[in-house]
Amino acid sequence: MLRKLALGAGALGGAALVSALFLAGLAAKERDDRFCISCHLHEAKFTRFRARPPADLAGLHQSRKGVRCIDCHGGADRVMRVRVWTVAAVDTLRFLSGAYREPDRMRLPLRPAECRRCHSPILADRGGGDEEGGGGPDSYHAVRDHDSVSIACVRCHSSHTTDSEARLDFISRARVQPICRECHATFGH
Repeated sequence: MLRKLALGAGALGGAALVSALFLAGLAAKERDDRFCISCHLHEAKFTRFRARPPADLAGLHQSRKGVRCIDCHGGADRVMRVRVWTVAAVDTLRFLSGAYREPDRMRLPLRPAECRRCHSPILADRGGGDEEGGGGPDSYHAVRDHDSVSIACVRCHSSHTTDSEARLDFISRARVQPICRECHATFGH
């Protein structure tokens, strides 16, 4: 009986060690953007991400701050981190079994918490003008009445799209103006 218990404990310890080594290896690999796109097949997005001058908001983040895929898509807290790794594990099993299909949307959308890891406070100077969301005293983030509005960052700040303007730090007027109209009957105030 003691021998079976020792074998079981050894097997459990071995499984824990292998799991820990696997997770450590995964954590190291996921910091390489090429590892990410090897499964996610986002060559066009990756090309824009690395383009100079930047071609989209994700590329602007990469060029200014050296942001990697995992910096935004890895989860801002431990709970989301576990959820990300769980989705990755299921996707890996599907891929290995030949049943993987590239999703057409993110299963774990970015939350404001992921953005706040780097963008907090949104505006240090409420007068605007800094790279963290400036634009002057009339910009959305500088208007105090907007402090109580709860809108996910990615509704306005879409990272991997090509419908935005570089001169506006890759904000798309066509996407943002309808969001503004949800509260403002006419755009412009």
